[in-house]
Amino acid sequence: MRTKEGLVAAIKHILWISDHGAPVGGCERYVRETADLLRAEGIRSSLMYQVHGALDADYLKAFDGAYPCVDPELQIQDIAPDFIYVHRLSGVELTRKITAVPIPKARFFHDHKLFCLREHKYTTLGHRTCTRPVGAHCYGCLGFVNRMERWPGVRLHTLGALRREQRANLAFDAFILGSSYMREHIVAHGFPAARAHVVPLYAFPRSPDPSIVRDARLFLIVGQLLRGKGLDYVFEAMRRCQHRDARLLVVGSGRQEAMYRALARKLGVDARIEFIGRMASAELERMMQRATCLLFPSRSPETFGLVGVEAMRFATPVIAMRVGGVTEWLEDGVNGLLVPPGDAQALAEAMDRLMDDEQLRQRLGEGGIQRYRQRFTPQRHVRRLIEVFEQVTEAAC
Repeated sequence: MRTKEGLVAAIKHILWISDHGAPVGGCERYVRETADLLRAEGIRSSLMYQVHGALDADYLKAFDGAYPCVDPELQIQDIAPDFIYVHRLSGVELTRKITAVPIPKARFFHDHKLFCLREHKYTTLGHRTCTRPVGAHCYGCLGFVNRMERWPGVRLHTLGALRREQRANLAFDAFILGSSYMREHIVAHGFPAARAHVVPLYAFPRSPDPSIVRDARLFLIVGQLLRGKGLDYVFEAMRRCQHRDARLLVVGSGRQEAMYRALARKLGVDARIEFIGRMASAELERMMQRATCLLFPSRSPETFGLVGVEAMRFATPVIAMRVGGVTEWLEDGVNGLLVPPGDAQALAEAMDRLMDDEQLRQRLGEGGIQRYRQRFTPQRHVRRLIEVFEQVTEAAC
């Protein structure tokens, strides 16, 4: 087995391919931050982004070279990377062109776009969490009808088109997933298990501020204000909690904010819920240390759920729905509490249990810090990522 130095020596230059050359979301943040980490290991990074994608000059400075994707086959030949690491990528023809290049390549699946006609993995009718592979049943839930900004306001996704794109992606040498859940999900869609590698995501270490005092009645939820994030479950749980002095801070924004504000008023819990909007990272980290718990009520089976790991760094327990990749980082009774998907009553009971038991809060918080240090540091991620790159490179020779 090669040493770490040997692994790095084999791969000196990575080409990242994604839609955007700007910090649009979590995917782009991962690309930039991981490129920085690899540079510290002596590995250069170049970026190829889509012509129609967002651009930001400061973001592009993180790379040794950045290029709009115009003629990918010729450009990749000129860039001459040792490895190609693909992230956001749409279109059968573009995928075929990239996978035809004789350089080892892997794709990271950040979301369910290739595995759900509506991309969110919960049903249009009934809003229930879905973990089934795509099939004819997807038409029954109206998942093929998607919202779009321009006229006519909707677009139709077909099963045939989705499967063509899946087949094109099968030509990658490897598939990288943030969680075992996501690995199982792509394997259920026909992707070879032998080429599917779990590389859990990471958060940068932080030192808790000892001057910040926990508020045993304050809960925190962080994320976009969209139906898939499950805020309605939390609002209903707030209504059912025995502790009527429990309060909730909602950090984030989204197109369904007005709907959620109206729901809070309808349930009579609006006086105990504060919508903060977006928050700077430093202030959010302080809020994570004030709250007694982070809530993760998603109805959409998240591919990982990085905000939970970010909270663990501060000894903040997490109460989460048992969906998607959550169990990659949350073990019930060790660093948080798990409740069944969509069960507002179970969520309320878990919140009451945490408010009633200071020792439990402390034990779960300490378990979170331990789990973070053991599994979710940047160093551990980079080490595992380089190992996968090396395995794929050796197999391609």
